[in-house]
Amino acid sequence: MTFGETVLVHAAAGGVGSLAVQIAVARGARVIGTASERNHEFLRSLGADPVTYGDGLAARVRELAPEGIDAAVDFVGGGVVDVSQELLKDRGRVASIADGEVKAKGGHMVWVRPDTADLTALGTLADAGKLTVPVASAFPLSEAADAFRESMTGRTRGKIVLDVS
Repeated sequence: MTFGETVLVHAAAGGVGSLAVQIAVARGARVIGTASERNHEFLRSLGADPVTYGDGLAARVRELAPEGIDAAVDFVGGGVVDVSQELLKDRGRVASIADGEVKAKGGHMVWVRPDTADLTALGTLADAGKLTVPVASAFPLSEAADAFRESMTGRTRGKIVLDVS
């Protein structure tokens, strides 16, 4: 994503989505983020325009970006790649970490790999106060099963931390 682009981030209030929002905003993109209504103020605080996910999503995004979107990132799955493709401008891009069929739909599957340059760039953003990691909750290692159950709700804002000390 580059300066001036409009990017749609699905699951924007989650641990990965909230980081993607911050990175896109830092790069000068306009960000529209999907989240439940209870997370809309949080997304605004990150610099995103929030929209509620679910039925009618495409129409809500079109209200904010009538000309379409340049890119979409899917962190949730469940058919949002299809909705995103409806909203793309010509030469728009879709990437997903959650929809195994994204490539067949003309998008890109994202694989994470360690990269010194990327980690350095993230560190620079963090040092400048432009990238923070919201913590939804913390659990001692002995309660790892509870942490897992919370993560599986799909309703956390930020990351879940396991304390191994």
